[in-house]
Amino acid sequence: MARFWHRWIGRPQFAKRSRRKRSTTRRRLKPEALEARQLLAANIFHNELMPEDVNEDGEISALDALTIINRMSRQSQRDSVEGGVPQQRGPGQMTDVNNDGQDSALDALMVINRMSRQRDDLESSTQRPDPRDRLDPPADRPTDLPTSDLADEVRSIDGTGNNRENPEFGATDTELLRIAENDYADGISEPAGEDRPSAREISNALSTATAAGNTSERHLSSFVFAWGQFLDHDISLSLEPENAEDAVSFDIEVPAGDPLFDPFGTGEQTIQLTRSLIADGTGTSTENPAEQANSITAWVDGSQVYGSDQETSDALREFIGGRLLVTDDGLLPTDENGDLLAGDLRAAENVVLTSMHAIFVREHNRLADEIAAENPDLSDEQIFQEARRRVIAEMQSITYNEYLPALLGEDALSDYTGYDSSVNPSIANEFSTAAFRFGHSTLNDEYRLVGNDGEDVDEPISLANAFFVPELLEETGIDSFLKYASSTQSQEIDLGVVNSLRNFLFGPPGAGGFDLVSLNIQRGRDHGLADYNATREAYGLDRVESFADITRNEEIAEKLESLYGDVNNIDLWVGLLAEDHTEAGSLGETATTIIAEQFERLRDGDRFYYENTMGDREIRQIENTTLAEIIERNTNLDSLQANVFFFAPQITGTVVAESATAQPSQATEPVSSGDPDSPRKGLQGDPPRPGQPQSGQESQSAEEGVVAAEGILVELVDSDGNIIDSVLTDVNGNYAFDSVTQSGSYQVRVAESDEWDVAGAGTWDLSISNGDEDMHRINFRVLV
Repeated sequence: MARFWHRWIGRPQFAKRSRRKRSTTRRRLKPEALEARQLLAANIFHNELMPEDVNEDGEISALDALTIINRMSRQSQRDSVEGGVPQQRGPGQMTDVNNDGQDSALDALMVINRMSRQRDDLESSTQRPDPRDRLDPPADRPTDLPTSDLADEVRSIDGTGNNRENPEFGATDTELLRIAENDYADGISEPAGEDRPSAREISNALSTATAAGNTSERHLSSFVFAWGQFLDHDISLSLEPENAEDAVSFDIEVPAGDPLFDPFGTGEQTIQLTRSLIADGTGTSTENPAEQANSITAWVDGSQVYGSDQETSDALREFIGGRLLVTDDGLLPTDENGDLLAGDLRAAENVVLTSMHAIFVREHNRLADEIAAENPDLSDEQIFQEARRRVIAEMQSITYNEYLPALLGEDALSDYTGYDSSVNPSIANEFSTAAFRFGHSTLNDEYRLVGNDGEDVDEPISLANAFFVPELLEETGIDSFLKYASSTQSQEIDLGVVNSLRNFLFGPPGAGGFDLVSLNIQRGRDHGLADYNATREAYGLDRVESFADITRNEEIAEKLESLYGDVNNIDLWVGLLAEDHTEAGSLGETATTIIAEQFERLRDGDRFYYENTMGDREIRQIENTTLAEIIERNTNLDSLQANVFFFAPQITGTVVAESATAQPSQATEPVSSGDPDSPRKGLQGDPPRPGQPQSGQESQSAEEGVVAAEGILVELVDSDGNIIDSVLTDVNGNYAFDSVTQSGSYQVRVAESDEWDVAGAGTWDLSISNGDEDMHRINFRVLV
């Protein structure tokens, strides 16, 4: 089981390293059947199948180019008559081939390029063209084609050919980059950290989580792990040897007397780990140290949905109407062995991840059906590739416009300035083996099953019981798990990791199991990652001089010093998770730098990145399609907050006091939760909103004898009757709760007091359905 655990979780300039080409001996890829990879997907809503056929005579010829040139000439004359101001047009004109709203030389060039490609295809019509021809044009053809020419291309399944000068950039089975120098014990391949404590000892000392947990201070929802894991499985996978004879053990020593892994004090227990495969030809000398390989494409290209090799991709398709295979219930199908059919082999790791896979298969098929209905003459391949193109664009937009800003802060990444062919997008070892494994810290110890109204519909499932059980979704469906992820705060990103991940047992204590914290630390040593301080320096950051420089938490700093002794010897994953967070984000400086640098390279080095290939109108359409919208249009959910990466409901109100001798206020009837002004139910005594006191003093409001009540204790109670938060009213009688960590039913009440008579204050019963809830005017009246 452990072998399949995911690799979660101004750009600095680094010295370029020579890269070896990927090995082709481990996997034979089938040629892509992409109809010469000219799918004519661009402008299929503008001018049907052949946007270059300007005069619509069924042929693409010099007449089409001439028509555009004549149109430009007439437009130029009109512009001169109208004062030299070019007249902008909306897209849709036949001469506007690239659909950018104007006639230009680019439109004529597209016609000429299309004619050239037709001639090339005719000359080679007796043999199916090599699919890479469209990505690597012959030497006598220009390589600096305008962006619009990308419309005639599609991404290769295995990631090759994106970069024309370096076709292997981002492809499957290429080496991971190494930003910092390796820390192998022998400088070649022997694991690092031989002088450090056991990874399990470090885990026990630093990562034990409390039963109550520690939820996100910035109100991140559980989608921070759901999307993080789904995204990680799109860009990174380091495998272990398939054959037992090739496997090299690197087991983790368990401290004697470990209560869960060595309860009988034998001192001989271990947690099993097999070393990762190293790239062919590496690990032969200090000049040629071992490097690990990424077995999937590095690009954010939906490979977890579509696969990273042609055989996998073909196995996922219906080959009718451009659709992907899906069950009648909208779930991932299985193969003859009962394994899920998905683009990534880790799709069954947990039910939330499997639900994410199902959502994007549904989204692909929804788009395919829409495209087919609007363009009945398109082939299966054309529909499939157009739907794939849009799904990838949606995934990229969600990653860069929702997920990364939520995680790192709005300004963590530099602005996009266009495609840069000099950028190598390959995944950095520091990123995949350490920084992007932050996500293990964010998981809660159980998955709730949540209905559309935010209420639990069944008993929660222990995280430990949610691994590798995709069949559970046949009973529950995916809606309740996706609603859970949006309606529950994640755990804080820190060294603490819940029990289900840190003490997963295969039986009673001592029967074996795994500790994901220990495995993260040990995997970093297996890959020869440099220590925390050396990595900071390699990424252009100042080295820390003391443990207190890493964290203001004195207890953590003392434990780090006790374990490592030397600030220059800390395991990278440990140092990253121990860091104080940046002001704008939920990670420390080093982790933020590593993650931002990686995603900048994945964006800037991607010739097919959506902002580099789409027009303004389509970009706006893609960027207006949020993850919440994709989920809602592919499920029965309709109550998600606009940004599912945050869950931050608010409850606010005011407490007023009146004299016991004053005329009693009139109590109101209970108010329905459907009342737009008061989204609550079961009210007892609905008081009026008080006026504003003067100069911070208790003063009379607009209602005679009523004043703001300062210092009143207001309590927030969950559905089990537990007080989860309490707060004193301020000088104006106001209070606020922002401590609701999950959707569901709550009660707000005034606490008993010796100073105030609260017997008639009543209570408010509230129902929180999503993270955008703003429960205001939850007011109370007490007697002096």
